[in-house]
Amino acid sequence: MQSTTSSHLTATAVTSLASIGSFWQSSFASIVQNSHSLVPHFLVLVTSFIFFKAVDSKMKLLPCFCKDDKEGLPRRLSFTSASMAMGPWPVETSMCEPIINATLFFDTVPSPEALRGLVEFALTFERMSGVPVGTEGKNDWTMRKIHNIDEERLVRVVKTSCDDDELIRVIANHMQESLREGRGELPWWEFLIIDNSGSGKSAVVLRIEHALGDGLSLVKLFEGFLTKEDGSPVENLVPTSMNAKFEKQKKSKWGMYAKVIPSLGKVLGLPVSKYDDDTAFSKSANKNMIYNGNRKIVVFNTVPLTFIKDIKKASGVTVNDVLFCALSMAIHEYNKLLQCPVQMKRGKKLQCRALMPVAFPRPAKETGDHSQAMRNKWCFISANMGVGIEDCPEKLMHINKVMKNVKESPVAHCQLKVQETIPPKLPLKLARQTVYDTFSRHSLVFSNVPGPDYPVLFGRQPVLGCQMFFNNLIPQVGILSYNNNIHMNIIVDPEAIPQSEVLPRFYSQALVSLATSFDVSVPSEVHSCASE
Repeated sequence: MQSTTSSHLTATAVTSLASIGSFWQSSFASIVQNSHSLVPHFLVLVTSFIFFKAVDSKMKLLPCFCKDDKEGLPRRLSFTSASMAMGPWPVETSMCEPIINATLFFDTVPSPEALRGLVEFALTFERMSGVPVGTEGKNDWTMRKIHNIDEERLVRVVKTSCDDDELIRVIANHMQESLREGRGELPWWEFLIIDNSGSGKSAVVLRIEHALGDGLSLVKLFEGFLTKEDGSPVENLVPTSMNAKFEKQKKSKWGMYAKVIPSLGKVLGLPVSKYDDDTAFSKSANKNMIYNGNRKIVVFNTVPLTFIKDIKKASGVTVNDVLFCALSMAIHEYNKLLQCPVQMKRGKKLQCRALMPVAFPRPAKETGDHSQAMRNKWCFISANMGVGIEDCPEKLMHINKVMKNVKESPVAHCQLKVQETIPPKLPLKLARQTVYDTFSRHSLVFSNVPGPDYPVLFGRQPVLGCQMFFNNLIPQVGILSYNNNIHMNIIVDPEAIPQSEVLPRFYSQALVSLATSFDVSVPSEVHSCASE
């Protein structure tokens, strides 16, 4: 009875916080626009803060920054990892397992024997040699080590004869295969070798449950899988700029303490925020989404990273801003192609947002310890894509401003702390509904993970290219950089988003438009893709 009451009070508190969170945002906007409203709004904010502190005394939400597990205690999975292990979605959505499909392409595919050493290396990581166990809905999940693993069963071979387009469809057909059911006593991952005797490339897919680790965890894992062309090891694939930025935030976090309350307002208000506008692209975002298993992978043309960096330098933004802008413009042109009346009516006021995963870099002490290196230390932030903006340079500046605001606020830290503290105290059904409510209000997920900027070998074979594929409830964009090229894809429901094959052409056209606006020369391959 006490547990039920506690859950009910927590749920009530969270609902109240979400309402206050929405009001916080409007209050701050009003304060900026009308100084006469400063006193009453200030009183409301103080009242809200007092209420929050009362809840926090029980829930420990502040300070909103991560703390490492205490030394000497058994390592417990973060609730982010645990929720993906137990299933983050409402049962009614029929959502598939959250499996990352890190894909490498080859002319000559590595043999199973060549991957044997990589399997042995992978099994030295705690999360790669066991399975998550715990109580559904509770924050008590840990890893149970599996003894006497049949290593040969962690490498699976599929033979095919096809071109590159059909190869992508073959990969898509295997993406939803379970890593939990019908495999016996095996960890939740495998190498899937697709040996192609046709005109297309071959591939190796590391299929791994997201519960075991995030994108940066996989980057550290691949540092042990890959070698340089001369056979020497690769190292430090995570850009130093990411670590430097993180350290800067870490040092100044208490200086941003005054921004915590409005940031919490954004975080707590997100699951009850306004739905994205019902455009031709975003029409699948509604209250009744279910996963129908019908997914299409649309691979974008490879773009030279140096070209993106030239636009970045000329415009004074970031690489991510340029890619995000080009995608936004592609969606704008897609809506225009389908004669979307909502976009025509709403114009610049159109709401089309992306959920962007923000991974927090880890100290060397953690990444060097194979019992800690694999983890999920990330959160989603919401970003308006400015899809309704028709002018490409204007759109780029809008996105740069949006992302600057995110980087200069503690919203990501608050989101991480909230998702690790509130959901474990909620009934599982409500926690899952919160995830669903957040996703259903957004138009896509936009993920960008770094890779080596030089050619590498995997299983003693040269890697030609790579992709990160992930099935989601809403469209999922995956970007990987490798060997000074950008590799990108989007996975959509073809029934909800027909003619999605035009998106790569619109994306290339947007890059050409940006380059032209900032006097940057356009590579011939990008021109060619834009003209298809």
